[in-house]
Amino acid sequence: MSHIMMTRRLVSGWRRPAPSSCLMSSLEKLSLQTHITTSMPHRPFILPYNHSFSSEASKADDTKSTIVELPPNLKFDPRAKSSPFYGVEKVVSEKKRKKEQKEKAKDIQTEASSAASLDKESGDDVLEAGSEIIDDDDDEEEDTDDYYDDEEEDDEEEGERILYDLSTKPDVARAIPLPQRLHVPVIDIKTGEEVGTFHLSEKTFGNDPIRVDILQRCVVWQRNKKRGFRNAGAITKTVSQVSGSGRKVRPQKGGGQARAGHSRPAHWRGGAKAHGPKGKVQNYNTKLNKKVRKMGVRHALSQKLYEGNLVITSDMAAPTHKTREMDVMLNRFGISGKKGVTALIIDDADPDDAEKKESVYGGLDVNFKVASGNLKKVQMLNQMGCNVYSMLRFKKLVLSLAAVRSLEERLERDL
Repeated sequence: MSHIMMTRRLVSGWRRPAPSSCLMSSLEKLSLQTHITTSMPHRPFILPYNHSFSSEASKADDTKSTIVELPPNLKFDPRAKSSPFYGVEKVVSEKKRKKEQKEKAKDIQTEASSAASLDKESGDDVLEAGSEIIDDDDDEEEDTDDYYDDEEEDDEEEGERILYDLSTKPDVARAIPLPQRLHVPVIDIKTGEEVGTFHLSEKTFGNDPIRVDILQRCVVWQRNKKRGFRNAGAITKTVSQVSGSGRKVRPQKGGGQARAGHSRPAHWRGGAKAHGPKGKVQNYNTKLNKKVRKMGVRHALSQKLYEGNLVITSDMAAPTHKTREMDVMLNRFGISGKKGVTALIIDDADPDDAEKKESVYGGLDVNFKVASGNLKKVQMLNQMGCNVYSMLRFKKLVLSLAAVRSLEERLERDL
């Protein structure tokens, strides 16, 4: 028999020969159903592997599976947010617990001994002092014994593994699935209280998955547009324009130096400028279709809603233009301040809907615009200026109901 056949039979077992007839006896059927092994000349029937375990064993396996060892070859701080053990409790062994208990007992003994020494100084009897000295000697002997025990435990703990319990890891915040995600609360920006709910449009705020390639194209287009036209009128001199003769500076060979034909090369002092501007206006603008730009805005809005960084407010009417009061209003949402995050605020106020027409200019509330102008972490724009680059730069996005309606109407016009 070959080695291959032998290994196959050892792994899979001996095959049961086919019955002599197609019909099986009732006794064999009964033995197969009840898993009873009968005395047959061939391989006996083996019970199938049962995956069900006892409750205690399963609990023990679950606890073992949640405990993970920190590999000794990895050198990183478990307190770092990038580590897989961030926020996970460390499993303390029984030896370490006993050691901590002994340390606590030693601290209690040292406190008691210090109190006893104070009593000695206060003027106790000589006999009591002598008895205490004897007791102190006994304590020193016990301390030496504990010292050797601790040394043995330290030697054992040098090879001890570092274990972490993954069941104590905090849960990761997950996004609400669609379409429940589109149902958002409306908050009053003056008080920070919820005043109602609003259902966002799925075409504008419900894009899933997020097209990162579209966002990247929009960001590159905006940055190139910001560069715009550069080096208008700048001219540098070429080799033919720089002053200097065309005489050969030194002999071609024999000097131990590099070859030089004239004194005006670009890498010499006082020489020409290689590949410099020639007085032409350089245009850095790139082309991007309007539909792609609108798609980028829709996906950026959907990304902010997916992250949970979208805040919908009833209006952006500020009672005063004081920056301090505006900072207090925005701190309710975790925006601005020393520990607050950055935010992009977008509004589309209508002068006819405002209490005073003079308080609205360019689709923005004048008091809100002036008060937020001194805050470094806050920027306020009209909905026509809503762009991908600004939304990705800031952490949170604050939209008024008027801005939401205008954005949905403008971005869904060609769909």
